[in-house]
Amino acid sequence: THCKKPVTDDMPATLGDATCGGLTLSGAALVGMLLTSTAIAQVSELPKDPPNAGRWAVILTGLPGDEEHASRFRNLSKELRAWLVESLAFPEEQVLELPMPATEAETPSPLTAETIRSTLQSLCEKLEADNTLWVITLGHGSYDGKRAWLHVAGRDPSDTDLANWLSPLRCRQQVLWLTHSSSGWMVKALSRPGRIVIAASAADDEPNETEFPEALVAVAHKSPLDLRPGGEEKFSVADLYTAVAAEVERRFKRDNRLPTEHAQLDDNGDAKGSETLAETAKAEPASATSVRGDGQLARATLVYD
Repeated sequence: THCKKPVTDDMPATLGDATCGGLTLSGAALVGMLLTSTAIAQVSELPKDPPNAGRWAVILTGLPGDEEHASRFRNLSKELRAWLVESLAFPEEQVLELPMPATEAETPSPLTAETIRSTLQSLCEKLEADNTLWVITLGHGSYDGKRAWLHVAGRDPSDTDLANWLSPLRCRQQVLWLTHSSSGWMVKALSRPGRIVIAASAADDEPNETEFPEALVAVAHKSPLDLRPGGEEKFSVADLYTAVAAEVERRFKRDNRLPTEHAQLDDNGDAKGSETLAETAKAEPASATSVRGDGQLARATLVYD
């Protein structure tokens, strides 16, 4: 409908009345109508956050020890980053590799405890309750009978350090993949309700270099359709953990080796990991005072859907 303003010889300098669809609109009403329609158009054009904008991941690569391991960890980090971005839809700029990858002409700066602390502190301040954080460790670790350590340049961060740095984290999905040696000893300190902690080894005499990170990458390369048990539409963190643990076992059998690592998952906050998860929630104890077994939260946390 076209709005027309009556033309008169004594038209004032201010906006007068206009007729629109048989209705007479004052100048102020006409201006208000125009401004409102402009505002609506501007709001509709505002950029919207992508659906996975709240998903973050950090890949921590400790000291390699030699060039062979440096190449190994570098390739693992690259493969894991590609999987997170291309298959799990983590925004590319929100998958952080620490230390940052260097060019062929550069010598990469080694990871330090301070870099880990400052990065986790920044993420704890940034992430909201409905966000996601995955942390993956690569490298070597140890246990001295009191504390577990991740080996980096300078002072090594302990299990207690990592627990303290992650304690302010409030996002709904927290998944820690500790793939380094002796990682099972970190489960106790890092365990908390609402968090999934996965370790490559048990809290036992398992200090050997782990197969777990290679197994994780091998499973990541498989088609989601091949990974879904029984053709189920959804694939959870529990399913992924089970598939990786099976791949670790397969590698030891292939080489006729006795297993030197037994992966653990804790997701009930009791500070104890489980190698085998309960099949269903019905298998859990019914007592109101008992702590349900591990696996329920991991089964409810989807990797592919």
